[in-house]
Amino acid sequence: MTDDHAAIRELIAGYALALDAGEIEACVQLFTPDAEVNVYGRSFARHGGLRKMFADAPYGLHLTGVSRIDVHDDTATARSQVLFVRTGDHQLRPALYDDELVRDGGQWRFRRRRCQFITSHGLSDRPEVASS
Repeated sequence: MTDDHAAIRELIAGYALALDAGEIEACVQLFTPDAEVNVYGRSFARHGGLRKMFADAPYGLHLTGVSRIDVHDDTATARSQVLFVRTGDHQLRPALYDDELVRDGGQWRFRRRRCQFITSHGLSDRPEVASS
């Protein structure tokens, strides 16, 4: 594992920890100013859109799993596992993050992040809802 791989794993972990702690500005700073996030079938762009997305996000715990990271000079891609445990009802939402990353001022940052949920029908932009 290279230093770049380790730094990208720290970025992925830092995102989950900051989001779970409600540290919205810390989350925003992990992204480039022109970043875009796609989740729940919606797109959120730039730092202003990300702040709103993080403020409106459901509370819970993001348990990160393995990541496959490919580095190409000052850009990289990553695919990571995450299991989201929603606060209150403890609903589980397994997902994959697909990331495009850039080295910005010596720091790795997210440029694009897409979350797809793992459902019984394959990957989906929306989580599976258990029937009652």
